[in-house]
Amino acid sequence: GLSGFKQNHENLCDNSLQLQECPEGGGGGASAVPPTLPQSIPTTPDIENAELTPILPFLFLGNEHDAQDLEKMQRMNIGYVINVTTHLPLYHYEKGMFNYKRLPATDSNKQNLRQYFEEAFEFIEEAHQCGKGLLIHCQAGVSRSATIVIAYLMKHTRMTMTDAYKFVKGKRPIISPNLNFMGQLLEFEEDLNNGVTPRILTPKLIGVETVV
Repeated sequence: GLSGFKQNHENLCDNSLQLQECPEGGGGGASAVPPTLPQSIPTTPDIENAELTPILPFLFLGNEHDAQDLEKMQRMNIGYVINVTTHLPLYHYEKGMFNYKRLPATDSNKQNLRQYFEEAFEFIEEAHQCGKGLLIHCQAGVSRSATIVIAYLMKHTRMTMTDAYKFVKGKRPIISPNLNFMGQLLEFEEDLNNGVTPRILTPKLIGVETVV
């Protein structure tokens, strides 16, 4: 169960509750948080000031501000964008410069994110084969989009869930998939190990797990 998962993967659950993205729609829960909570203060600037993060030479993890930064995206040779939100616009869509895919997901304990894994992987591979960079983003680049990047590494390399999590966190320390998404990654790993979901090793990524 979830408690067993937390015990077995305590190091992966660090600060997941403090750092996770705010659910869409805002909600009124913030007023219930005491203003003197010390641990909530240092994390905010880190998330807000996070830079667009290259996870692989062609795969970038970012936030809504990165998706709006046309000059930066052109500089990084980004031609594909995955928007993992229900509400953020497809920035620059009307310019016809990027291939877009929306995966409508909220950062909640009810969201089935795994249903979008294969669709996302195919889009990432298309960008890779076309020699273009791909930006995957949600609102903060902390939970939803980070989960899909971790899952992509699990499927296209020999990384375990723990290895893939550490690999991405080493490049973007603010990532913190919510516990629901971590549970879905664990299920995904079981399916990969059992052969229910076949691994498709991408030749150019062989050995990437050693480059942390």
